[in-house]
Amino acid sequence: MHKVLIVDDDWLILEDICNLIHWENCGFQAPLTAQSAGQALKILEEIPVELVITDISMPEISGVELILQAKQICPDIVFAVLSNYDDFLYVKEAMKAGAVEYLLKYEIERENLKKFLMQMEKEIQAKKRSIQEQEQLFQMQKDARYDLGCLFWQQVYQDQLDYRRMYDQALRLEIPVNGGAWIPVLVEFEDREKLKDAEGLWKKLENAALRAGGECRIYGAPVKEGLLFLAVFIPEVSFLIIITLMTKLLNILQEVFTYMDMSVFMCAGRICMQLKELPEGLRGMHEYCHLRFYRGYRTITDNISGLVEKGAFPEDGCKKGEFPFAEWEELISVMATESPEKVEKSYEEFRQAVVRQEPPEQILKRETAGKLRDFRESMENQEKRLSELENASTCSAFFEQLKEIVSECGKAVSFLQKISRREIRETVVYLFQHYEETVTLNQLAEMACMSRAYFCKIFKDEVGMNYTDLLNQIRIGHAMQLLQKSSLHTREVALLSGFTDYRYFCRLFKMMTGKTCGEYRKSSLMEKEEGRGEGDNAAYQP
Repeated sequence: MHKVLIVDDDWLILEDICNLIHWENCGFQAPLTAQSAGQALKILEEIPVELVITDISMPEISGVELILQAKQICPDIVFAVLSNYDDFLYVKEAMKAGAVEYLLKYEIERENLKKFLMQMEKEIQAKKRSIQEQEQLFQMQKDARYDLGCLFWQQVYQDQLDYRRMYDQALRLEIPVNGGAWIPVLVEFEDREKLKDAEGLWKKLENAALRAGGECRIYGAPVKEGLLFLAVFIPEVSFLIIITLMTKLLNILQEVFTYMDMSVFMCAGRICMQLKELPEGLRGMHEYCHLRFYRGYRTITDNISGLVEKGAFPEDGCKKGEFPFAEWEELISVMATESPEKVEKSYEEFRQAVVRQEPPEQILKRETAGKLRDFRESMENQEKRLSELENASTCSAFFEQLKEIVSECGKAVSFLQKISRREIRETVVYLFQHYEETVTLNQLAEMACMSRAYFCKIFKDEVGMNYTDLLNQIRIGHAMQLLQKSSLHTREVALLSGFTDYRYFCRLFKMMTGKTCGEYRKSSLMEKEEGRGEGDNAAYQP
């Protein structure tokens, strides 16, 4: 029901109007009352009402003045006035001030008051519709302006605007075109989904600019999945002030992203003294954006001063920016011929070379994954691992995957090199490839072109165990890795490891590891926190 306030300096009239009808039957709550405009204004400051019925002639503040002041407090209120015979000049002024209707005091009777309230109820609904339409129109204009702004900055990022078009569009969007300085900033999100609420994020970025001071302003738009382009405008020309403000702003932005639980990598480019220089400033930034891979998220890289020339690296003999082919070829060679200990040593030398030289992320992934695919073409179950390697977002995640693959490759090669007969070697490779499937003795004997009995004898002579023992070791080793690296239920772990009988899996796991699945997962987590894991002890994990 609607709230109504009645204002009149005559308390008898107030009492008569309040008691004349049941207000609830007309869609209104019992009226609030005030005997002066001052009282009415205090009530309006504390209680939201939808209808004010006020006397025109009151001491100190008239009804007309009350309407004008009340509209400053609550512009959405509907106003009506009470009038006597000789008040029509005041009524005219009240209508100009915003009143929608008047009620003659001598006509205040039950039926007339009900009709009046019915009319007021329609006015209130019309007012609400008008407000909603205005809000919708305002939101549409705001959305359109936001979309146009996004399109403009996306075109700037892609260098699709000539100077004249950039200048004209910037003027229409009220973007500064003269004076001050521009600094491009690229923000890469670890969780790309969190960039979808870009408009909500934008308010916080604008507040960050206010906190930085110096009349900083932030513009920009999402330009790719997980990538936000910011154009920071600072209306200063002092080089030192610009750098100071920009450094402060970058730190504030990092605080904002951290507070919003967003892991981002920020890369700020050189100072551009004109808007039209931004595309060129962006081109120079892409060389430094790959540093996110090495520095990780929640870090800031900047070249605001422009002192670092494009392509220039310290001449310390470390071949900065180049892929360490020599160390990589050495690692591949060692994996094919040497012991796991030498493989681990060669891997560490390669890792240090990568960290030292920081080759571009895509080159690093292409060279390593491509060579590993060639090296492991007979072990196709590593494709998932290689895919994870290629999708690693940071250097630490990349080497975490690479270490496992290299370690497993080395163990696989070492294991297979001990098998002299080609037929048995091929069946072992088949077991590594298809451990998730049902594998029978008939299948393996047929692959080796041997009878079942002869195959079993030769297999045990070459491998040192029968095929079921090897298959179980492969499966349990895979289960151990799943327990370490996932939160999957043990039933899912069993199925993914090739066991259809869950109870058998649990018994076999306890027999081979000395622990239940739950105990193994718990101890692995504890040892990982201490800096070591049980993964290296997993049985046969090529």
